[in-house]
Amino acid sequence: MFIGRAFPTIVGSFPGKDHEKAVKLVLKYCPEIPCWPQLPAYPQEGMLIQFSKGLPGFNPEKLILDPTDANFEPQMLQFYEEYLAVKEAGKPVTESFFALTPEEARGLFCLKEKLAGAKPLAVKGQVTGPFTLATGLKTPDGKACFYDSTLRDIITKQVALKAAFQVDLLKELEVPVIIFLDEPALAGFGSSSFVGVSREEVLAVLGEVAEEIKARGGIVGVHVCANTEWDLLVEAGIDILNFDAFDYLDRFLLYTKDIVTLLNKKGNIAWGIIPTLKPEALKESSAESLAKQLENAFEKLTKEGSLSIQQVVEQAIITPSCGMGTLPEDLVEQALSLLKEVSSILR
Repeated sequence: MFIGRAFPTIVGSFPGKDHEKAVKLVLKYCPEIPCWPQLPAYPQEGMLIQFSKGLPGFNPEKLILDPTDANFEPQMLQFYEEYLAVKEAGKPVTESFFALTPEEARGLFCLKEKLAGAKPLAVKGQVTGPFTLATGLKTPDGKACFYDSTLRDIITKQVALKAAFQVDLLKELEVPVIIFLDEPALAGFGSSSFVGVSREEVLAVLGEVAEEIKARGGIVGVHVCANTEWDLLVEAGIDILNFDAFDYLDRFLLYTKDIVTLLNKKGNIAWGIIPTLKPEALKESSAESLAKQLENAFEKLTKEGSLSIQQVVEQAIITPSCGMGTLPEDLVEQALSLLKEVSSILR
């Protein structure tokens, strides 16, 4: 069981190009559950690129996987050989081509270095989720890779071992490791955006990645920065649900039965109450008003779900509504200061 105690953490992304500065801010405002920062100002840290190196037929400029490329078949063979070497032959994932490098994820290695000798409550990493990556990457004809069962399988296994690498790297710190699957595309699941995508297919890809993280001793969360079918994520075996509580609190609470199920299974809710997607709302918000929104939600859960306030708070984590990558740099500390204040009020 992971106890959140309403401590703060972040979703991941920061504006700017200074990893050291971002890590210092994380450790200043989220020392209990620090998270490594992603800086999408660097092209190699973009959501669809950062975890895609090594995919057969991957073109980072066009964001496609090309099964018609002459090199696709040998690259796919190499991919599965390396995957089996990790999964069946005991090759450490940290020594495989699924390992992230400092050039691809400088914030990860910077955070690990700064945490040497420290004992936070937990440490958090993140990876682009399999549904978002497989629907974001296309084939040359513009079709989402998710619709091709072979490409979907490759991408899912890639995400699973990119997450596994982070678990194995960060557990050297000897604290619990949380890995969030960033799944913004799940906001469109069930709509005309993804006609023909079945619930079973989504459950399968999420479940495979979640199982890999848990098998290595990690805790698996999912971040969706809008609304989605939250019951699906509970069914997929996710430990932590993270959502935009500033804009979608009422819609999330429509799933009270599933939320209660998760909490009673010792899972966590990560309440994304700091409006990092809305700079004007951020400027106008106070810690007291944001905390009050969450306190009202907590009370509703206790009434409808027969939970105690203590349980809801103990199993809460407080986050921004989404990453801060698009936020003006001069508002980052304001957002993080609000985050820490809201967390303190709730505790």
